[in-house]
Amino acid sequence: MPSTPSLKVVHELPACTLCVGPLEDAVTAPCGHTFCRLCLPTLSQMGAQSSGKILLCPLCQEEEQAETPMAPVPLGPLGETYCEEHGEKIYFFCENDAEFLCVFCREGPTHQAHTVGFLDEAIQPYRTQIENKKHQVEAAFERLQQELEQQRCLLLARLQELEQQIWKERDEYITKVSEEVTRLGAQVKELEEKCQQPASELLQDVRVNQSRCEMKTFVSPEAISPDLVKKIRDFHRKILTLPEMMRMFSENLAHHLEIDSGVITLDPQTASRSLVLSEDRKSVRYTRQKKNLPDSPLRFDGLPAVLGFPGFSSGRHRWQVDLQLGDGGGCTVGVAGEGVRRKGEMGLSAEDGVWAVIISHQQCWASTSPGTDLPLSEIPRYVGVALDYEAGQVTLLNAQTQEPIFTFAASFSGKVFPFFAVWKKGSCLTLKG
Repeated sequence: MPSTPSLKVVHELPACTLCVGPLEDAVTAPCGHTFCRLCLPTLSQMGAQSSGKILLCPLCQEEEQAETPMAPVPLGPLGETYCEEHGEKIYFFCENDAEFLCVFCREGPTHQAHTVGFLDEAIQPYRTQIENKKHQVEAAFERLQQELEQQRCLLLARLQELEQQIWKERDEYITKVSEEVTRLGAQVKELEEKCQQPASELLQDVRVNQSRCEMKTFVSPEAISPDLVKKIRDFHRKILTLPEMMRMFSENLAHHLEIDSGVITLDPQTASRSLVLSEDRKSVRYTRQKKNLPDSPLRFDGLPAVLGFPGFSSGRHRWQVDLQLGDGGGCTVGVAGEGVRRKGEMGLSAEDGVWAVIISHQQCWASTSPGTDLPLSEIPRYVGVALDYEAGQVTLLNAQTQEPIFTFAASFSGKVFPFFAVWKKGSCLTLKG
């Protein structure tokens, strides 16, 4: 994106360095001293030297070598911005060059064919973009908090279940031991009573008593049951996965925030005469009656296509398109290089500088060479485009399910732009966001 013009703004200037009064219509000399415009002498009053040096500052007497006199750079009233070239107040913003313009800049030949709007109007999409990014971050953290709360509740419930099972097995073991102790105590008491009987009576039941006194094997229960061991191990594994889950979420969040989901609009200078753009330049539809538009080297005339704005030469970017397919018609969504052919018949392939998918009611295919038929379970009506310039990757996906439709591997050189084409009456597409 072109750099913004050099604008100098005075925000806090206590007084004019010449009259020592409040600054009025402030200007500054190259040396940095600031004056009221009326206090600053004209260049002729400052004296043009025969040596070609121009006296620029009446305060520090600094001289500057110049072929033509250098006027002080106008700064304007406090907090306002003035054009460095013309010294006039800034009112406009050029979307094509991302430059601030005064009235003279606006009427100049450079920006005649460009999209120019008032500052207050031009800044609104960027405010909306920032607000959308804020909502995305807030929503992401809210989802994270909800996910963590769900995991916390699940793990605590599982832990409580394990704790209850441990106590249950403990109680069962204690009950079993207590019952055995009681039984043995009763048997000891009975045998003691038998020992007090006369020998004749004791001998009559000697075999029965001997069998009752035989030691029985008491099977001690395991310290912990195999089923409980398995449950504890599973629970431990779930706890160990939490840091990895957090790491993956953080990486996904960081990746998402790196993607610029900026405001994309349709560039009317590139729109085919068979297309009708909405006033906000967010929607485009096909028309059989060609519009009477001025010819331009940027305009498509062989294909009902239009480029999006702005273009990209770095970074990750993402946008979404809602499709409405007319009877027998369709839409093309993707990315095109700056040098894509605009006049006459053009091909739709990576070799032609187009990375896109073509979607109709019955079919979806990728603009490879030759084309790649995409056997999708359903024709998407909402398509997302994810561009990673440095990685040379264009991914198109179903914006509802987030399932990839097709991924292009590319090697970009120069700017690339969002690319759209619409054909047959009733077909249209709308940019979201």
